[in-house]
Amino acid sequence: MSFIDDSLLFGRLLLNRHLLPARSASLSSSHTFPSDTKMAAASSIQPPSVHSSVARESALLTPGMDSPESRRQDDEELPDLEPEEIEKRLAKTRQELSNRRKILIKNLPPDTTNQEVHEILKEYELKYCFVDRNKGTAFVTLLNGDQAQDAIRSLHHSTVRGRLINVTLQPTDSLLCVTNLPHTFTAQQFEELVRAYGNIERSFLVYSELTGHSKGYGFVEYMKKDSASRARSELLGRPLGDRSLMVQWMDVNQLSQEENLHSKCLCVDRLPLDLFDSEELNQIFSETYKPVFCQVAGRFIVYTIISTLLFEQYEKLEYRVFHKL
Repeated sequence: MSFIDDSLLFGRLLLNRHLLPARSASLSSSHTFPSDTKMAAASSIQPPSVHSSVARESALLTPGMDSPESRRQDDEELPDLEPEEIEKRLAKTRQELSNRRKILIKNLPPDTTNQEVHEILKEYELKYCFVDRNKGTAFVTLLNGDQAQDAIRSLHHSTVRGRLINVTLQPTDSLLCVTNLPHTFTAQQFEELVRAYGNIERSFLVYSELTGHSKGYGFVEYMKKDSASRARSELLGRPLGDRSLMVQWMDVNQLSQEENLHSKCLCVDRLPLDLFDSEELNQIFSETYKPVFCQVAGRFIVYTIISTLLFEQYEKLEYRVFHKL
């Protein structure tokens, strides 16, 4: 099982006492991919290396961080949304997810000028263009992600003065995931939070397709790496209400599909100290959906990883737990 940056997406959740009495447990989301859950299901060995990450992150948690009281307060402040508003929020996330507007043009003739690149891209609106003649490469920023995708489709493997050029999206090393946000946090508040550290290429929250509310984490891509580094340094562990923010570097290629935004793995900690039976916990969650992988590990830090094949199932499980359905 692989995890983005070997880390958890911390939007910590309360598991109600009526399911696990004697101690208030909590859940958090961990980011996995469809192939990961199949691997986990077929494995009978100890849970993967994410456990060490859970232990490290758990040690950083402050006592009041996303407490049952704060989670209940969050839930009480979240109104039911109309279907139109839910779709509006989801559409905004999809738009920002696909809004990669920077392209690379490689294998250009060594004497290519900016003017010639503008001519090659005359059908599009250029916001920035730099030609590295030594490498025969042009770095271009277009108006939006739609233009970038169209330019790639139209110009990739076309010829410029007899040379076959390659047109692709630029890689980025300035993408962060910010987690453990209040579920009442708005997209505007998130943008204001991250904009303080530099110019932003794009930012967005991830919303539940079931309720339309924030899942407690979002992504931000900065225009410059040093801005992203500063943001990570300043935001990591920063108190926000009674929470502490978590920030991880992200690989942009792992966000190529919308479904990869959604966590399909739950980490449950603060379980009753006498609960060591993975099968018992498996049965509890199987009332809604049977987990693909479920295991209790550790004696002093007790937690489990619960993977489901579909993130829609994860959302329904979360909804059932929190609303006592």
